[in-house]
Amino acid sequence: MTELPFSLEVLPRDEHGYGVALHQVRRNGPGPEPVRVVRAWGMPLRAVTDAVLQALRDSGYRQDDLRPSRRAPFQLAERVGVRLALLLLAVKPLRRHVRIEQVAEGVRRMPDEEAYYWYSKCADRRNGRKAQHALRVMFSKE
Repeated sequence: MTELPFSLEVLPRDEHGYGVALHQVRRNGPGPEPVRVVRAWGMPLRAVTDAVLQALRDSGYRQDDLRPSRRAPFQLAERVGVRLALLLLAVKPLRRHVRIEQVAEGVRRMPDEEAYYWYSKCADRRNGRKAQHALRVMFSKE
């Protein structure tokens, strides 16, 4: 199994903005295959930029490495990638900053085992949206 199973790619959107795409490297057959887990941009990404920068620091990058002109993907360890993917999946559809902060704080405080559990549910192609909704409800006060 690969040691760095996640990669974070910067997606230029306009002259000042960017989005991100998080991929997980999965073994399907003879070689590893990257599978997109989530893409995020706009207000939800801006609201959790601190968490994205922390994930990069935890992976040995400097925070100023994240910029619209970056072409090489960031390689993330599994623990870091799981937590970042879970956060991005949970906040992507949200628009109210208060709810985004509540969900981000809940994901940040989760023990690793719980984050892995919720990631496995939220990243599921068939029922992931239901799990993402449940995660948002669990952490938001609404």
